[in-house]
Amino acid sequence: MNIIKFDLDQLKNKQDGFSYYILGRSYDLEENNAEQDYDKALEYYKKGNNLGHPLCTYSLGISYKLGLGNALQINEEEGNKLLKRAYLEITQLLNSQDTDDIERVYAKFVTGAYYYFGLGEIKKDHKKAFEIIKDCADKGHIAAIYDLGANFYYNGNGTERNHKLSEYYLRIAKETGIKRAIEKYKEYEYGYER
Repeated sequence: MNIIKFDLDQLKNKQDGFSYYILGRSYDLEENNAEQDYDKALEYYKKGNNLGHPLCTYSLGISYKLGLGNALQINEEEGNKLLKRAYLEITQLLNSQDTDDIERVYAKFVTGAYYYFGLGEIKKDHKKAFEIIKDCADKGHIAAIYDLGANFYYNGNGTERNHKLSEYYLRIAKETGIKRAIEKYKEYEYGYER
């Protein structure tokens, strides 16, 4: 499976909305070998939002909804407003012929989050979320791969519970150095004789 990877130093030089989204998410969720830094994550989400990039608007919205460490306090009203706006713009991004394949995978992944959590005006639908996330995982989206192992297959959300597939996907995510995958793999006691 080819995993989509990013060089954060190269992204910092690009100064475009999608680069800001990947930078923000990397510092937020410790992806692409980034150390968690909520202040940096928020800075990049805001920069991308100011450029009108819908994935940054989504990230800012979900950050308001859930909080972002000490960098951003929960504000459900602001979060919901941003999430509603972002979904329409993400749909336009998905349907645009100008969107490159990698950005399209990341936009699609975010729509999976809308269905998984029931965000904005989207009704919660774990089966639809699973279908979306599975497609993104098949295209190398590391967070989608993690989610298949940690949430969907392990808990049977939107699909049959399958601990062999859960371990398979978590192992892939763990081997890329995703800290939350390493922790979840250990928590689920994969790789040990039972």
